[in-house]
Amino acid sequence: MASTPAWLERLGFRTLYRLADLTYTVGLATPKRTVAGTYWSYEPTNPHGDDPGLAALDALPTDATVLDAGAHVGEHAIPLAVGTDRRVVAIEPNGESADRLARNAARNGLADRIDLRRLGVGDEQTTLPFYRSTFSKCSAFDRDRATRWGARVADVETVPVYRIDDLVDATPDAPDVARVPPPDAVKIDVEGHELAVLRGAERTLREHRPLLVLEVHDGRTSRAGSPSDAADPARTLRSWLSERGYGVDDRGDVWVCRG
Repeated sequence: MASTPAWLERLGFRTLYRLADLTYTVGLATPKRTVAGTYWSYEPTNPHGDDPGLAALDALPTDATVLDAGAHVGEHAIPLAVGTDRRVVAIEPNGESADRLARNAARNGLADRIDLRRLGVGDEQTTLPFYRSTFSKCSAFDRDRATRWGARVADVETVPVYRIDDLVDATPDAPDVARVPPPDAVKIDVEGHELAVLRGAERTLREHRPLLVLEVHDGRTSRAGSPSDAADPARTLRSWLSERGYGVDDRGDVWVCRG
């Protein structure tokens, strides 16, 4: 029998995601107050309201270009764009989350301002199965991660995966992907595959030195890239950044990294 804390955790997640399904179904948007300002969202909660990474990104100039890898439903992308001239490129491989991001962007009058890319990022250009979870935040390129906390795989989608370098360096006549301007900042929240995404952005980091905001997870072998060090993925990630001249301001699960 599952322990009480584990059971309560599963129940909490199930309740949260059922509530989110309801608020999107009935069209109930509420204001979300964050360190980057207030915006409207159909999400029932506001998990990034006081996020230190969001605060660091909002300190950028109001015309900055921000690349949001793992944008989910827009909790970073939308408040960063509201009331500014920032260009926000939101990358989200989960079709359901991307649809919800588009709805949230439209609710804030940003339908034409958020550049939504329905794809994944890693350290090689490929196509991979993406496991859409009944708990949308668990959705991943890894089936095991998509079934955490009692979740199930709701659907399997085929998703293109690019390196960030591919996107930044795409030529104007590239047939498969539109070019992303050199970013002033890159936010990465990719469920343990942070190192693979960084490896795929190595040239961009070297040439443009963007601010990095990382949501650091527990590190797993990424089907969208190379495996991280299973023994101590955080140490491996920190060492990789240090070797490329990036210092890490560790705010718990959020790292703010400047080169």
